[in-house]
Amino acid sequence: MNVAVLEPLEVIRCGLETMLRRIERISILECRRTMEELLVALSARGGEWDADVIIVSCCTLGEIADFVRITFPASRILILVTRADPGHLAMAAKTHADGYLMLHDITEATLDSTLQALMSGSVPMALPVASYLLERARSGGASPSRPQPYFSPRERDVIDLLLEGLSNRQIADRVGISLHSAKRHVSSVLSKVNSPSRTHFVAQMLATNGHRLQGA
Repeated sequence: MNVAVLEPLEVIRCGLETMLRRIERISILECRRTMEELLVALSARGGEWDADVIIVSCCTLGEIADFVRITFPASRILILVTRADPGHLAMAAKTHADGYLMLHDITEATLDSTLQALMSGSVPMALPVASYLLERARSGGASPSRPQPYFSPRERDVIDLLLEGLSNRQIADRVGISLHSAKRHVSSVLSKVNSPSRTHFVAQMLATNGHRLQGA
């Protein structure tokens, strides 16, 4: 597994690097302060290295998360949420991330388990982020919903399991279909709502309409 870290604060960046280097499943690790430094490091490796997971601090959010997604479209993005106040949670929830982890929850064990979850296709989501999205859905604080595309009965089954945070393999087992079919249904669902990631889709479904689906 190849992992990159984007963290401007040295104390956090060095702490993450120390813990990540102890995780044996990580083959290559790049810990950089800025996106520019990460691109330079990539160039120094001959441009052949790509990160399986990129850990991005909430301190660096804004356009940087979108830039990371565009530059490394195959990488999974893990957002480190530094505080549980509404401002930080709102900022984190707007990103096109594949998972969320609270800074105060980080240990070597939680990092390892979260990375494994990401690589298996699951959607790790810190409780404060999930609670924030649910509260937005309940309070009607989200933007007015747009017309939804049609979802087949099978796709609606898959959506229910996506909202539970299940991986493609787990979805296949629960629904009783092949892994290839599960991947195809997940890809179809994300494509229909123009969602760049599973986590973004979950956030979109919860925050915009409380998971009300149009189908047969």
